Amino acid sequence: MNKVLRVPWRLLSFGVAWILAQGIAESVLGPLFGLLSRSVGETVPMYPFTMLIGVAAACSAALRFVDDVPWSVMALGPGTWNWKHLRTGALLGTAAIVGTAGVLWAVGAMRIEATATASIDGAAFVQDSWGGTALRLLLLLGPAALWEELVFRGYLYAVAEEAAGLWVARLSSSVAFGAVHLMNPGANVRTTLVVMLAGLCLCLVRERTASLPAAWTAHLAWNWVMAAVLHVPVSGLPFATPGYRAALSGSDWITGGAWGPEGGLVAMLVLGGSLAVGLRRRSSLTQT
Repeated sequence: MNKVLRVPWRLLSFGVAWILAQGIAESVLGPLFGLLSRSVGETVPMYPFTMLIGVAAACSAALRFVDDVPWSVMALGPGTWNWKHLRTGALLGTAAIVGTAGVLWAVGAMRIEATATASIDGAAFVQDSWGGTALRLLLLLGPAALWEELVFRGYLYAVAEEAAGLWVARLSSSVAFGAVHLMNPGANVRTTLVVMLAGLCLCLVRERTASLPAAWTAHLAWNWVMAAVLHVPVSGLPFATPGYRAALSGSDWITGGAWGPEGGLVAMLVLGGSLAVGLRRRSSLTQT
């Protein structure tokens, strides 16, 4: 069967396997997370873990029973989880968001202000020390970023690349990545474009390192620095802010507003510059 014609079947099989595996995981883990939440006196989010289990199971089923290809097509072959790749991704993600925050601070659009020691209504975590909150955010954001990478820079990218080539893989996975974030509070055309641009940057991290885990740590570092260090919303989602937070002021087009600094023009310029540099370096390496 033609590679392009097989794409809908492959994606449908992946989606069905994902739904079934996640449903089973929720049935099994629901009572355990309920007990854990009652024990600690706060809601312990289950969805990042059940989403990750569902996606991982769907990837395994699709690669083995539908595609009959190894995990390496998703940049998850031997050696991809080594410390060098993980560190490289984390440094790139941290540099990008710190650069964004640094520009906002330099132009007076970001300032640090003290906050009351009370929990945020509806947030995932009760107010706690900085260290406690940072650790909890890591445990929440880690699996969330991983399942997104497995879907968008992993399976979807691999299917699109095989069927239509590198640029179709980059663009289709990044458009889908942005579209999923339209469900977040405060999403609009501007924030979606920035998320798509971030998706393209993560594609380059995957390609340059030949490691999906590197894209995961870049993704995780970007989100974690915003939530745990700057205490700003992550893609429109608020989190607890123990003791202080980075407050944004000025036009939402510049700062991102309630979406967080990743939703504004400054983030777009930083990500766009990073993408241009990455593409230029990749082109130079290819020519040599």
